[in-house]
Amino acid sequence: MIIRATFKNILSFYEETSISFIASKSSSNENQVLRAQKRDDFSILKSGIIYGATASGKSNIIKAIGILKKIVLGSWPRNLIEPFKLQDDTSIPSKIELDFKYDQKYYNYGIIFNNIQGIIEEWLYEINLRTKKKIFTREKNAPTPFSFGALKLDSENQEFLKFLGQGTPDKKSFLFEYHDRNGKKVDAISNAYLWFRDILTIVFPDSKYQGFSFKFDEDILFKEEFKRYLEYFNTGIVDISREKTKEENVDIPKEIIYSIIEVLNPGKKSFLSTPEGDWYIFECPSRGKVDIFKQKTIHEDKNRNKHTFDMREESDGSLKLLDFIPMLINLEKGNSVFLIDEIDRSLHPQLSYKILSTFFSNLSKAKDSQLIASTHERNLLDLKFIRQDEIWFVEKSPDGASHLTSLTEYKAREDIKKLYLIGKYGKIPSFVTPDKSNWYDDVILKI
Repeated sequence: MIIRATFKNILSFYEETSISFIASKSSSNENQVLRAQKRDDFSILKSGIIYGATASGKSNIIKAIGILKKIVLGSWPRNLIEPFKLQDDTSIPSKIELDFKYDQKYYNYGIIFNNIQGIIEEWLYEINLRTKKKIFTREKNAPTPFSFGALKLDSENQEFLKFLGQGTPDKKSFLFEYHDRNGKKVDAISNAYLWFRDILTIVFPDSKYQGFSFKFDEDILFKEEFKRYLEYFNTGIVDISREKTKEENVDIPKEIIYSIIEVLNPGKKSFLSTPEGDWYIFECPSRGKVDIFKQKTIHEDKNRNKHTFDMREESDGSLKLLDFIPMLINLEKGNSVFLIDEIDRSLHPQLSYKILSTFFSNLSKAKDSQLIASTHERNLLDLKFIRQDEIWFVEKSPDGASHLTSLTEYKAREDIKKLYLIGKYGKIPSFVTPDKSNWYDDVILKI
């Protein structure tokens, strides 16, 4: 679970800015809080809703965390790394830092970096409310670039850590190098890497959750849960199927098909979504053989007869729900963190509300699940439904930088939907007619 995220000089964030998911002492919707069990534990919110006008920077919170995840897992997303552009000093590096919970422990991990030098600083601490225990620090320009805390290791493993540090490339995280070189004995480093790889999932508006296509025919329990949610959301889809097809019938350029087949190893699968909206699965059951399947949906008519549809025939909202259903299944199981950019995209307003309420209804004190989303959907602004400390607003200042404010900083009232629309919690879009009058404000103020 994410406890706190901090950004500096990345995307629309200039000065150091943080968003916190530490719960207040309020007893409102207490099931939406993982309460501290010990004096030094954190009480963590199980959800967070981020609001802001278009181009305010709310999506950049999720994008920045996405950049950090890519770097942790071994890639260097050069095209995504953009420091704040509206500044005079372009030499200032960027910073992204996360505090998070994994396997009953809390960690602080962060990097300072730029596209030219790569990672300038990197650190990992085990933390609680009162203490901070160093696991490692990395400082490129220091006399000793890598420093390790008081780890209980034998001389062989101590030498391995030093050797690994010396050989870590500038544009690779030490978390990745440790995992990639099969490092052992330092659970904190392994845990931090595994949290980014296995627990944290980031969904952008154009993301396609390919995993359900693979699991649907392999995991009976997953299939049953998936079909239960299809019925619950009343999509009209009653089942998912796939039909084997020939290579010549696949509406994809041949060179792309051949490139997929060439790298597909026995026992592996690959997923591809075409611009037209068709979904294909490539499977390699044995060496020299690749099977191609086309993903389909199944609907029933009034006489309960089944009919298959191509994925391109489904609405954007139905396809988005196909992405969200595996998320809800994983969150219900626990030990999952999902960050969703624009959760309301292509969905009816009531569906966004239903997704959140479904998540809340399945929460358990024993499960570490967390859902954080950006949205414009004002129907979620209901203090009987969402806690004040779960709501954040993003606003751009006159210098063009994004700033974050929690609803707890305001004296929130029951009519926060209206107050949000009239700009109480930050700027709203302003549309000026040819006669210079602001018709949007005139309409909103009458609500």
